[in-house]
Amino acid sequence: MTTHIFTLQPGDIIKFEGEPCRVVRVSESAAVIAIRQPARSFTTLNGKQVQFQPKPRTAYISPNSEVQILNR
Repeated sequence: MTTHIFTLQPGDIIKFEGEPCRVVRVSESAAVIAIRQPARSFTTLNGKQVQFQPKPRTAYISPNSEVQILNR
């Protein structure tokens, strides 16, 4: 049985901490991934319901990490 070691590439969709995340940038030492945050909703003083999507947070992992690649 052979093992294949794949390095991450920008644009890959990986499974990180149980959620799908997009690889943004890859260098020799680190890969930057964008982790989606849940949408936030609140009620204004006027009683109107408002919902917004915060920007994704970033995390740094090894470009040779053993993570599941969902879409290349």
